[in-house]
Amino acid sequence: MIFLRYVIISFGIAGMVLFSGCSSVINSHRQKAPLMNDYLAGHNDEVQRKINKKISSVENSGDEVMWRLEAGAFNFNTGNYSASIEHFQRAEKLIAEYDERAIVSMRDTASEGAMALTNLNALPYRGFCRDRIALSIFKALGYLGNRNEDAFRAQLRRLRDEQKKVMEDYQKFFAAAQAEVQAVKEKNPRAVQDVGESDDAIIKKTNSTEFKEGLTQLKTVANRGYGGFLNPAAIFLSGLGSIRDENYENAQIDFQRLYEAMPDNRLFQKYYVTVLKAANREIPQNLKTIEPFAFPLDRDCVYLIFANGRSAALKQIAIYFPIMTAWPMCEYYPAPYQKLQVVAAGNKYETVLLSNMDGIMAQEFNERLSGIITRIVISTALKEAGSYGATYAVGQANWMAGLAVYLSSVFYRAAFNTADTRSWEILPKEFQLTQFPVPADRKIIITPDGNNEKAQTVTLPPECRSAIIYVNAPSAEVFSYHVLEMNSK
Repeated sequence: MIFLRYVIISFGIAGMVLFSGCSSVINSHRQKAPLMNDYLAGHNDEVQRKINKKISSVENSGDEVMWRLEAGAFNFNTGNYSASIEHFQRAEKLIAEYDERAIVSMRDTASEGAMALTNLNALPYRGFCRDRIALSIFKALGYLGNRNEDAFRAQLRRLRDEQKKVMEDYQKFFAAAQAEVQAVKEKNPRAVQDVGESDDAIIKKTNSTEFKEGLTQLKTVANRGYGGFLNPAAIFLSGLGSIRDENYENAQIDFQRLYEAMPDNRLFQKYYVTVLKAANREIPQNLKTIEPFAFPLDRDCVYLIFANGRSAALKQIAIYFPIMTAWPMCEYYPAPYQKLQVVAAGNKYETVLLSNMDGIMAQEFNERLSGIITRIVISTALKEAGSYGATYAVGQANWMAGLAVYLSSVFYRAAFNTADTRSWEILPKEFQLTQFPVPADRKIIITPDGNNEKAQTVTLPPECRSAIIYVNAPSAEVFSYHVLEMNSK
């Protein structure tokens, strides 16, 4: 009877936790699957309903930043710029609060302890460095969509500094994470005595083909990143802002960075030569054959930014170390299109790669992998040690109670055997770009991969002097655009 009571109570508590829907039990990527399916199918009303419901349930929790980012991106994509900006501002506020705790605080130490007993989802989601730059990009475009061009240009002027700040913040974040892990090691020396092994040694113990294949793919995709968490889309927009301000000295700095990051990119060569000429600077010998743009970039110009595909995400895979443990790994999705063909005033243009968002994500995840491995190993070791200790202690007094504790601990460990797959998923796989003068008839025909059945005709408003046309195609079923007017020139 006592045994049955222990089992019922233990399974009841574990069952309530298991089906509560929090990311400590059901991994974030799996939770988002229905929402992402609706998003990729273009069911915007259903996506909005799901996001609103989730935001209300995660407010003031460790997952709020992630869901604010999803809400901000979705509302931007559907043209609700005010709501988008509000979500991004809330995310910025929360991220700033986390950044202020760059050293181990009481709250962070408590979170680390919770991680040891549950999993990495117990730690607040601080956002990837990629997230912080993308947030600034969307926030700037959101201001423009809201016809607040002054705020748009002010945000663009901050983008270069934001890129530098992200690099500095990452170093603080990395140092704080190391300190947190060290604190747990010092509190539990016996349970984590084997954590000192190298990452390679730990990986070899996994015997997981899926993980090793994922790791190989991760390193391949990470090579498409740009180093230092640089996002070319952000640097381009910063440079564009300087061009429109006729500050060609600053524009030169931005487009030099883009050229140096991707020296074979013909488009960035052309931008770099154009701003060098405008600033009366010497053209490098190897770029003297590159012609500058034949039309002004600071006025009467259309910039088309193509958000192609859906972002890489983190999926959960099973690793045996030596028991089954859930680990995260990057998952990639094919792009629905290769490029856009654009016709304006009888002239033809094509989009080219501006920013490989998958490469940026993979590069950062690869850099964080060592810390992730250490934390997972610590969490697994502590839970195993705790289960053994509790079972032994209770079993000494009452073998039935000991058995009940053992069974409940097995169920508990299974319930919390959840990888931290939290990431911002409503992002594109890549950004592409093209530019051209405002056509006299103000009509622009956009065709994905030359498929005339999917061609869209964009008509610029009569008062529109310059514009950014933002095209979003996360899947073959969704193809939408927004005209973000720039009327100061």
